Amino acid sequence: MKTIEHDGIVKQVEGSHVKVQIMSMSACASCHANGACSAADMQDKEVDVISENGAFEPGQQVVIIGSRSQGLKATWWAYVLPLVLVVTTLAVTFTYSGDENLAGALALLVLVPYFLMMYLAGKAMKKTFSFSVKSKIE
Repeated sequence: MKTIEHDGIVKQVEGSHVKVQIMSMSACASCHANGACSAADMQDKEVDVISENGAFEPGQQVVIIGSRSQGLKATWWAYVLPLVLVVTTLAVTFTYSGDENLAGALALLVLVPYFLMMYLAGKAMKKTFSFSVKSKIE
């Protein structure tokens, strides 16, 4: 199984739940010319991981592990499906109404119920996107 790994630092431990802070950076953030470019971005993210062994302490360096298929699923739900909804709504509305303003407004408004449903499905998504954590050995 192919995996994706991110280095992180344990921020909080509550029973089997471990909150890990990871540094998310774009590919250009590690480029040697990133100081001269406005495209470089880095941001901290917090990931909630369920750990069976519970041998983690705040401040400990760890590695978060997820499968590549989870990355593809996340890309589908966060980027591809909303794009398909917007483009389909835009095309269908413009085809039947001929009104560009209406088509544009409806294409954007279709995202409101979509992301509301995604928010409400948060618990199910947490079960789908599960990560594991292991101690970083240096």
